Amino acid sequence: MRLIETIAPIFFVLILVELVYCYRNRLSFYRLRDSIADLSLGTLSRIADGFILIGMVLVYHFLATHLSFSEYLPSFLWRESSFISWILLFFLIDFLFYWAHRFSHEINLFWASHVVHHSSEEFNLSVALRQSFVRNLFIGIFYLPLALFGFSVEAYLITDALNRTYQFWVHTRTIDRFPSWFEFIFVTPSHHRVHHAMNPRYIDKNYGGVFIFWDRLFGTFELESEEPVYGVVKPLRTFQPIWAEVHVFSDLIRDFRLTKNKWEGFLGFFKPPGYRPSDLEPYPKPKYVSPYSFQKYNPDSKRNNGYLAYFLVQFVLSASLSLAFIKTYAQWSVAEIFTFSYVLVFSFYSLGKGLDHQFDVWRYEIGKWLLLLLLGMYLAVPG
Repeated sequence: MRLIETIAPIFFVLILVELVYCYRNRLSFYRLRDSIADLSLGTLSRIADGFILIGMVLVYHFLATHLSFSEYLPSFLWRESSFISWILLFFLIDFLFYWAHRFSHEINLFWASHVVHHSSEEFNLSVALRQSFVRNLFIGIFYLPLALFGFSVEAYLITDALNRTYQFWVHTRTIDRFPSWFEFIFVTPSHHRVHHAMNPRYIDKNYGGVFIFWDRLFGTFELESEEPVYGVVKPLRTFQPIWAEVHVFSDLIRDFRLTKNKWEGFLGFFKPPGYRPSDLEPYPKPKYVSPYSFQKYNPDSKRNNGYLAYFLVQFVLSASLSLAFIKTYAQWSVAEIFTFSYVLVFSFYSLGKGLDHQFDVWRYEIGKWLLLLLLGMYLAVPG
């Protein structure tokens, strides 16, 4: 994951370049509140990664140490000193990502995490950073078999980071098509626009991370043939990053509590999205959405630009504090980690209320500043 941290500034530079390009060409591909929500979710996911990846690495190392059968395989297939092993690992990770990604659309429990990435009604480079805080937990499970083949945890983390880096640039509307040979082999912005669209013909298509031929091979490929409408068929209707993280989990837990058939309620976690127990009212079927009539979430407000500027500054503050936390939490006690984590989550929750223009946001802002003051006083005390 150090590779991701190293090149993260490049991500932000590219977002800025795309933003300037859109402004100069009068393209409305960005909305400030939506992009703040995207980057807030990306920040929350990086905070969680600090804990989740430790667990994943420990499990991976255990499997590689105690259950690997690499001694029965030719060493050039898995040793880090072998160029062939790196090429093989790159293909294997993309193959496993295809299936992890596909199951993330076909199984409710996984969708509850992955929906975070899809719930934006825009499609731009900032959406690439819009990730769930448990993304690496669910995706990482699919990568654990690599340990059995002898691939080191370092090689796995580097290759996964390269795979994710490639996926960043395909989240754009500013690039149309590539030559047919490139489009046949690799995932392109055109392919990924289809994946993020909620047009009926586009739903659950184009799962590939780097290579699109997995979709061609397994019957999930769809060509971009009509203007995509971005978002999910059950719209989120909020810029609140905390609710974006948990709303499908909340739906699943609510259905489990409401249904009289607890077995069906339990199975609901592993059924496809849209499933409900038989004694509950079914969700309405998705309707056709037109790019010309679809209304994006945009709560009415008479607030001036100064209001939005304030919450933009609050995002920068919360993101900066999060970065400081990520860099230093290893030096802290468990109680300090949970306290700082709570303050950060509360800060992003208050930010979400501001982005939604909710009338009670100032109560939460006052509470946030009191928490930050207390935290600052604590940190200022020597020892």
